[in-house]
Amino acid sequence: MGRFARWRRTVRAQGHRLRRALRGAEEPDASTGPAPSLNRLDALVEGFAAGQPVHWTLAGQPRPLPGEVDVAAYRIIEESLTNARRHAPGAPVSVRLRYDARGITIEVRDDGTRPGPVSGGTAGTGRGLPGVRRRAERIGGTFSAGPRPGGGFTVRAVLPAPEEVAE
Repeated sequence: MGRFARWRRTVRAQGHRLRRALRGAEEPDASTGPAPSLNRLDALVEGFAAGQPVHWTLAGQPRPLPGEVDVAAYRIIEESLTNARRHAPGAPVSVRLRYDARGITIEVRDDGTRPGPVSGGTAGTGRGLPGVRRRAERIGGTFSAGPRPGGGFTVRAVLPAPEEVAE
């Protein structure tokens, strides 16, 4: 086997290890602090509200959610707030959660006016929103994201968590 073939095999193996490590980084790690959960939504919103007005509302009767739904909901909100800060700095952001008999609906809107992936332009090349979409769809949910007429951006996810199955 030639030198180039060995080098290529080594680079490929390193790439596989890196991708596995990055995929694992999506999941909670007990050694880095509390697991992501909607129980920590106040702290998440408060952390983003410094320098950017964030308002959140809750509809329906909150209840415990299956672990993967709870983590997915938190991560969707976290990524949406991160994108609003990056692409619509200083613009008001609203987070709405609605519990119903079938599950939970999440909607995050920013009122940004600048073109870009989160405030009135086309989707960016980052991995944030595609990753959130995969996370929602992996648990049987739906996901949409896009510019709003007149400016701003909306992220919406519907995650299944029927009342009779919720843990």
